[in-house]
Amino acid sequence: MYLLRPILKTYYDSLEDGKVLGMKCQDCGKVVWPPLPTCQDCGSYNLDWIEMGDEAIIDEIRFEDSSVGGDYTYRKADEFFTEKDPYCVSVGHWPNGSHQFHAALYGVTEENKDDLITKLPLKAKVHLIQLNGGFKSVGFELEDVEAK
Repeated sequence: MYLLRPILKTYYDSLEDGKVLGMKCQDCGKVVWPPLPTCQDCGSYNLDWIEMGDEAIIDEIRFEDSSVGGDYTYRKADEFFTEKDPYCVSVGHWPNGSHQFHAALYGVTEENKDDLITKLPLKAKVHLIQLNGGFKSVGFELEDVEAK
């Protein structure tokens, strides 16, 4: 097991409890996710923990079937993911105003990707990904394909 710095330990411990934490800047009000020691907007160190919730908004779907392994990003992630279900990369944001992020997105297939792309942005539920080494990471899963 790796030794984590306090900010990382708090974050990864919360994932073990099924909660996704971010940080809110007390100076400018911006939300930082994943958590960092400083605000991405104003540079302040005055940040408090907040719960991010259990769903995010997916703004973009970058589809390449992860089972093919043609892109290094997918091959690299698959080495560390304990579940090997197909996923794609997405660009999204949390409803509470975080910057955009990239994350694994489950529920997109070759058959439904074009239809889903026409419905963007979409709501997606948090899907915690178990990683080799005992950690979890945050991904998302499309359950309801109605447009946001």
